[in-house]
Amino acid sequence: MGTEGRLRVADVFVGIRDPRQARKVDHDLVELLVIAVCGVLAGADDFVEIEEWAKEKQDWFRRYLRLAHGIPSHDTFGRVFATIDAEAFGAAFRRWVSSIVPALEKSEVIALDGKTSRRSGKMDATPLHLVSAFAAGTGLVLGQRATAAKSNEKTAIPELLATLALEGCLVTLDAMGTQPSIAQAIRDRGADYILSLKDNQPLLAESVQDFFMAFRAKGARLGQSFATAGVLAGGVVAPVLTAKSLHLLLR
Repeated sequence: MGTEGRLRVADVFVGIRDPRQARKVDHDLVELLVIAVCGVLAGADDFVEIEEWAKEKQDWFRRYLRLAHGIPSHDTFGRVFATIDAEAFGAAFRRWVSSIVPALEKSEVIALDGKTSRRSGKMDATPLHLVSAFAAGTGLVLGQRATAAKSNEKTAIPELLATLALEGCLVTLDAMGTQPSIAQAIRDRGADYILSLKDNQPLLAESVQDFFMAFRAKGARLGQSFATAGVLAGGVVAPVLTAKSLHLLLR
């Protein structure tokens, strides 16, 4: 397999600004970030596990990194990740991933879902809730956005979508994401979608049920198709129902 166009993981982190005071720095920022990424990819769940794993692999790391002061401590990892620009780090990581994995197939299924990270909650802190975009075919998480709670997913989802190249893909969401603004954001990225509909949106659910009943009864006779029908729900016209771009799954 050729390596043309691929980036080393260290290359993408060079442009990230180091927030630490230069005279107090023992560990190179790029090296620290490389170790952290490798640790997470190897299965480490927190900074303590990253440190322990990296110390076991220190001889291997020295083949690629200088490690002038050895492996950073878990406290150092924590302080750095608490202060670096999270958006810049995320963008750099996605750039690296996009250089080493195949381009998404036009029919790739991208599942958007929110989960509360295990062991992220403390007595005096709110557990970390993440909205992730998972590419089913390649088995990769393409991006994430943190939210204060599940109820904030409606805000986080459009922000996450804006960072992804989705043209030709099929995006799936649970009922929390069944919103006209989110559907439009997906279409703006050139993708199609599957939206789940539950009874927590009774007007929309009733309208969709009525539509399908009417379509089955009259649609074929009137020459209608899924590509020419729309749904009016709660005073808002939902995106056009097409066989490919809108499937409302009634439960």
